[in-house]
Amino acid sequence: MSWKEEIIPCPYCGTMTEADFVDIEVGMQQCGPYHCEECGASEIGPYDKPRELTEEEKKIGWYKPHSKAGSSANVINGRIVSANVMKATYKRKFTNNPLWYDKEYIKDWYKKLREK
Repeated sequence: MSWKEEIIPCPYCGTMTEADFVDIEVGMQQCGPYHCEECGASEIGPYDKPRELTEEEKKIGWYKPHSKAGSSANVINGRIVSANVMKATYKRKFTNNPLWYDKEYIKDWYKKLREK
């Protein structure tokens, strides 16, 4: 059975958006938020750390344009990236790096990586 990636319009600006999906053998599972490259809006993830939302964000289920992405999204320099890009970035940083086991170092690196 073939599967075609679902592309949906951004609820704020109408630009077509995509999300990461993974094959879990019995079907495809979304593993990242839909996000808009045009206006910066992104889907609120079920595992995002709670934060204050506007009534519109609560109703739509997406963070408003130009706001910070959810905590569960893969983010580099303030922009949501695919799981493949994030994995490659992690591998570049930690392959043969003796600090790969230092949880505080990784936490700090990840925090800085997410910032604009």
